[in-house]
Amino acid sequence: MSGRRSAGALLVVIAVGGLAGCGKFYWTRPGGMLEEFERDNTACARESSPNPTAAAHGDLNYPAYRACLAARGWTRVQHMDPPPDAYRGYEPAIMKWN
Repeated sequence: MSGRRSAGALLVVIAVGGLAGCGKFYWTRPGGMLEEFERDNTACARESSPNPTAAAHGDLNYPAYRACLAARGWTRVQHMDPPPDAYRGYEPAIMKWN
């Protein structure tokens, strides 16, 4: 019976640990407004992409894009239920690592 309990406890730990990484990424800044984020997001996408067409489609150098937004005071955070002042930026279609 103790083997079953151990297996059950392990399953619960794995399930809870898996849920810890759930949620989408958002950008926030104290007092940040949607218009400001849209302006900064567009500028950073252009700065971190090979051309304007690529930027419009999210074809970016993601580390450079994130660094650009961070330099403008935005912080990337993960939320299941984002607050009203959190805005979605570009994310790679398939992410192996954040």
